[in-house]
Amino acid sequence: MKKYKKWWITLGSLLVLCLITYVYWFAIPKYTANKATDKYLTEQEIKPSQIEIREIKKDWKMGGYLTKIVLKDDPDLKYEYSYDKRFKFSYHIFVIAFKDRSSQEENQMKHPPLPGQFDD
Repeated sequence: MKKYKKWWITLGSLLVLCLITYVYWFAIPKYTANKATDKYLTEQEIKPSQIEIREIKKDWKMGGYLTKIVLKDDPDLKYEYSYDKRFKFSYHIFVIAFKDRSSQEENQMKHPPLPGQFDD
């Protein structure tokens, strides 16, 4: 066993380093994005009981995380909450809604984005 002691220490250290990297680059940002989306939904006065479908995924093209939500009171629209800490919007979230793969204007949404998203 002494013969492989350095090998086991190296392997164990590598596994611990991989775990720390995963937590730092994926788990913590996903948790942060989820919490920011929850706060944003609260500001929009959307209760968890109104949510029919909720999916959160890593947005590999743009960075950050993308949360797709379908609401029970507005089933035709699919809301996308894009979280990126570089955004200067409320809670670092940009909201867009789609109906039949076509984006909707703010006045066509039952739950529009918070004020300030479309201000220039």
